[in-house]
Amino acid sequence: MPNTYFQFKQFRIEQANCAMRVSTDACILGAYTAHYYTQNIQNILDIGAGTGLLSLMLAQVSRASITAIEIDEKAYLQAKSNFAHSPWADRLHIAHQSLQAYTPSCLTIQYDLIVCNPPFFVNSLKSQKKDKNLARHTDSLSFEELIVGAEKLTHQNSLLIVLLPTKEAVIFEKNLECLYLQSIHWQITKKLFVADNPSKPPHRVILTLEKLPQRSNLEITSDYLVIKDAEGAYSNNFVNLMQDYYLCL
Repeated sequence: MPNTYFQFKQFRIEQANCAMRVSTDACILGAYTAHYYTQNIQNILDIGAGTGLLSLMLAQVSRASITAIEIDEKAYLQAKSNFAHSPWADRLHIAHQSLQAYTPSCLTIQYDLIVCNPPFFVNSLKSQKKDKNLARHTDSLSFEELIVGAEKLTHQNSLLIVLLPTKEAVIFEKNLECLYLQSIHWQITKKLFVADNPSKPPHRVILTLEKLPQRSNLEITSDYLVIKDAEGAYSNNFVNLMQDYYLCL
């Protein structure tokens, strides 16, 4: 029987009651955001906390106050417990709410950084498990709702970091383009493409968006991360990114 938890170097993720468990892709999102985007950050919002993984990874390397929101009750209770048993319980907070419900009640708060591994399947075949559908499909949080909600909860120069499959990232960008006409100020400044190994195309992309006062012709920089090399061992870049978290590195 597989473990009901995932042990990191400084914290443990209990995940028996969560539809979406710890994944390599989510770990990359957490480590990448923590490494590059947490300096001088005072407050962070984690949208769709799941097990609380992203919040805990960011708490490990920053001094920020971190708020997570989670719509699924079982996942919310699991994340709340994971927070309470971590070394950073005093800086971690979680609300059992959707982004749509959370936004109107928190318009006085302006987050420096928002991180999200959102539901991303659009018009796709669904599982028979309701909690998994909630976590994986955009019915509960569309890309437009995510972009608009993040706009309302942030200030100029805030950051939004989002992990998506490469196909769905194209849809996300089209939604963003349409929303420019509604005074949405997010612009993509960087893309990190993630591939399993050198012989496979990227299957995920991490989008970094910055909230700018006006639209500009910024050049989008692109980087690539290969998880394993041609021999099947973790790549040097992956090891450098994950070595503060994974027990095996």
